[in-house]
Amino acid sequence: MSHANRKKLRVSTVAAAGALAVAGATLATSWAAVAQAAPAKPAASHMASMPAGQRTAYSFHTLDNANDVTFNQLLGINSKGVIAGYFGSGAQGHPNKGYLLLPPYGQNNYRNENFPGSVQTQVTGLNDKGVTVGFWSSMNNANMVNDNFGFWSKNGAFHNANYPTGTPASPPVDQLLGVNNSDVAVGFYTDANGTNHGYKYNINSGRFSRVTDPNAPTASLTAAAINNNGDIAGFYTNPATGNTDGFLKRGGRFTDLAVPGASATQALGVNDHDEVVGTYTVGSGSGAVMHGFTWTPRGGFVTVDDPHGMGTTTINGVNNAGDLVGFYVDANGNTDGMLATPLHKTTLHLNLTAMPAGTVTTGTTGGGQDTVQLNVFGLTPGSAHTVLLHGNVIGTLTADGTGQAAATFTVNSIQNGSRVKILDGGQGTAAIAETNPIGGGAGSHKLHAVEAGFQQGTLQGHATLVYDPAAQTITVTLTASGVSPGMHAAHIHVGSCQSQGAVAYMLMDFKANGHGNINNETRMVTGVTSPMLSGGWYLNLHQGNSNNILANGQPTIQFRPLLCANI
Repeated sequence: MSHANRKKLRVSTVAAAGALAVAGATLATSWAAVAQAAPAKPAASHMASMPAGQRTAYSFHTLDNANDVTFNQLLGINSKGVIAGYFGSGAQGHPNKGYLLLPPYGQNNYRNENFPGSVQTQVTGLNDKGVTVGFWSSMNNANMVNDNFGFWSKNGAFHNANYPTGTPASPPVDQLLGVNNSDVAVGFYTDANGTNHGYKYNINSGRFSRVTDPNAPTASLTAAAINNNGDIAGFYTNPATGNTDGFLKRGGRFTDLAVPGASATQALGVNDHDEVVGTYTVGSGSGAVMHGFTWTPRGGFVTVDDPHGMGTTTINGVNNAGDLVGFYVDANGNTDGMLATPLHKTTLHLNLTAMPAGTVTTGTTGGGQDTVQLNVFGLTPGSAHTVLLHGNVIGTLTADGTGQAAATFTVNSIQNGSRVKILDGGQGTAAIAETNPIGGGAGSHKLHAVEAGFQQGTLQGHATLVYDPAAQTITVTLTASGVSPGMHAAHIHVGSCQSQGAVAYMLMDFKANGHGNINNETRMVTGVTSPMLSGGWYLNLHQGNSNNILANGQPTIQFRPLLCANI
């Protein structure tokens, strides 16, 4: 597994205690039921809960090979985003079949990888140099007790790699689970007593060496992942408690990893930052619940559950970017492959546009009459506005539910130097938008938003928006000028400045001083559980304040957008 790729151990449905294979490990069953999984379910975002440590927010994606959408497990991911995994539950007639999934992820980018002549294969790990590792079986028995043989491959050539032991299990169990960029792989074999023995295998030299807990060298232990620093993650039977605990071995230092309160913890992957991933179990028997986790030396444990598989999530691999792969059991009892990508803090610098905006087009009908056509957006939804030409009323412009309006008026003549003005709604007589002076004949003219008491062009502003998925906050810092003094409501809406929609998040009102300026004021929204930039959001500063922009749940004329920016 490459920089941080983690290899997973697949195994028997009971792998809770670290014994991957009791008496001849099960080739493909993992810890959950079988699984269904549509080849591509929509991504969801979710905040990792955590027993301790610093939380990270992830965007979750279900990735399933269409050859068997009922059972997929993703086991490793390298720095290039290539994923190792397999489909098929391992039940008789449903053998494991290995694959690689290349980005961009889609059905056309699955590449089958199966040991020649095998009945079942799992690809458990890969590095950045084209080396993959895993294990294969010549069996697909109804009792799911099958022989397992480790392998590595490169450029289409497959090689067996099995620890030389004189006391193997029957049938034999040997699995390679991870590999780093130095082509050093890790895995385990099971002896005749059912004890697992972790080992390293140098692909270049063909040499094996044992991986043990220096304080308990005879403990049953599985080496599941190795990073480019040579640090090894896995799990073992803790002789002090009898529980299955995870571990991280860095040089001669062996760190026990046990989630507080868990009945079992298994470390299954590690990246070059020593971020360890795996699964832990709470409870036992039919009441057991499994959660994925990440662990870092400084941050400790953090629980990570796919939102569609709460309590059934296993994290198998992690790369240096912090991308996680694994699987979960969905509501239909299917096992789905899972990719979780970290959501990072996002900072956006927004130039605010004065509202309303649009165009006025002048022309002439076939009968020789002059026309004035308006296409406007950024009005109060549902509002009606008097339209003037050279001071004379030429009609009424009515906005739809998104704040857009379009109308064409026939006029006697368009005098040179005339302006088209849109007045405030209701009984208002002040203009909220106007053109520059226009001449006769056909032409297109830009509308300029204006505020009473301020010159054209002074209504302007900018904002900085910071989305912090870990803190679940959006922070907005706004500066504006040409705004009527007083309090002004502000929201983040669904939609766009051109087509307004519902409020997504409300901000505390911003205050304009007596000169019409809002000076670098900051407002924060908490409890943000959906990712920003998921499409179709905009920031709006309104004419009125939070107390007068709505009446009976409907926008008043004070709802009018003053400044707006698409996010």
